[in-house]
Amino acid sequence: MILRFDLHLQEPKELFVFDPQKYDPFDEKALGEPGLDYLVARVIGFWLRAPQVRTRVFLPSEQMTPNVQDRLHRAMINWCDDLLVENRRERIEFFINNSIFFGIAFIVLAVVVWAQSVLALPIPIGDPELRDALNYGLDVVLWVAFWTPLSAFLLEWFPLYRR
Repeated sequence: MILRFDLHLQEPKELFVFDPQKYDPFDEKALGEPGLDYLVARVIGFWLRAPQVRTRVFLPSEQMTPNVQDRLHRAMINWCDDLLVENRRERIEFFINNSIFFGIAFIVLAVVVWAQSVLALPIPIGDPELRDALNYGLDVVLWVAFWTPLSAFLLEWFPLYRR
């Protein structure tokens, strides 16, 4: 699949930087955001395989210098490479953080199992309703401890993968 986009810019740097002072909301061709952000937002979501993207950049004739096409091409490649490096860093940070959260959750699991085994004995707390309430509270603590890492590894990885 090839996605084709036409970007109408007033100057080359609008491909990377949005200037709200120059933005005209009544201009149908004005983006209202940096050109590459516009492209990425429309390409994200093709998660089985990234599509090929073909983009034509239109500039006013006074902005057309002899080497503007080569400069834009190199700058786009650098921008995309930086985006991939940032995404890779985010995925590694995501994995490390949630692995730490899992480690903490397993420590909480060990403490809860120990505390519930102590609560099972009638000697420390004689009232069975109080023991049941404390056991229930420990179950909730355990559920909360595992919620973030489980949610992350089951669901929250997907936006990073798509990007």
